Parts: sequence; structure tokens; C-alpha cells
Amino acid sequence: MKILNIAFGAILGLASFASANAQASVYTVDALTAFPGWLDTGLDLNSAKTYDFTVLNPSRTWSAGGGDWRTSTAIGITDFAQLTMDGFTANYGALVGDAGGTLFLIGTGTTQRGLSGELTVGYWDSFYPDNSGFQRLSVSSVVPEISTWAMMLAGFAGLGFAGYRRNKAAALAA
Repeated sequence: MKILNIAFGAILGLASFASANAQASVYTVDALTAFPGWLDTGLDLNSAKTYDFTVLNPSRTWSAGGGDWRTSTAIGITDFAQLTMDGFTANYGALVGDAGGTLFLIGTGTTQRGLSGELTVGYWDSFYPDNSGFQRLSVSSVVPEISTWAMMLAGFAGLGFAGYRRNKAAALAA
């Protein structure tokens, strides 16, 4: 029973440590900043990590074409044309990320792995002066660091050793 309590405590501790490792940052992305000068998040993404992109209010609208000409959510203007730049295609008005030259759709929130380089985010459009509005985006790393994995493995090894000693002591007593 004691070993189960220790194991349960270790699992809870690791879960809280892993979630604490997922440092979320929130950014306000406006529709007026032209590509490639989008909002620089200051994040340098690592291809070995998985990142969670969450739009805090995905139904918030931002506009293209002067006020209410066309309104868009984070997935873009769905009843309008798409825009292709640098080999990437998305709806006009979509929330898009650029990680070291790799463009990807954030939309209403995605989980991405394999991205590397400095992260910039912005409104997908070819003409920006007549746009308005903003989206709020949260970005976090969801993969524990290598040191976290090492600590977890050491903890499991310790639990295994404790169980081994307990079984050996019980066998000797019998």
C-alpha cells in the first residue's frame, strides 16, 4: 500500500511539474501589420518541442477591406478568396504564424511540432492599411525538457528499487 501511495505521489508531482514547464505567453495580434513585419513574439521555437497555439476568443472578428467590408475570425474569411504567398495558401484574414520562414495556419488554435526559428504571427492579407481589429493568442510549449524526462526516469527507477527491497525483505521474513 505504501508503494502505491509513493507511486501516486510521484505521478502527481510529475504531472504538475510538466504542466508548470508549459510556459504560456499571450500576444495581441493586430490586423494592420503587414507581412513580413508581423508581431515578433520573441520566441525561438525548437523543432524537438510541441507548441500549443490557442486563440483566446476565436469568435472575435477583425476586418479586411475597410471596416465591415469583410469580417473574419481567426480562420479567415470563409466566403471569400484565398491568398497564396511564399508557397503557402490560407483564407484572407486568417491568423498565421511564421517560424523561421515556415508559414503555418494557426486558425482557432493548433498544436504544432517540428517548428524551428523565431516566431512571428499576423493577419493573412496582401493589403493592410484598410484592415482593423485584433486577436489574442496564447503560445505554450507542451513538451517537458530533457531534464524533466531524466528526473522522471530516475524517480521510476527509485520506485522500482524501493519495491524490490520491500519484496526482498518480505521474502526474508517468511
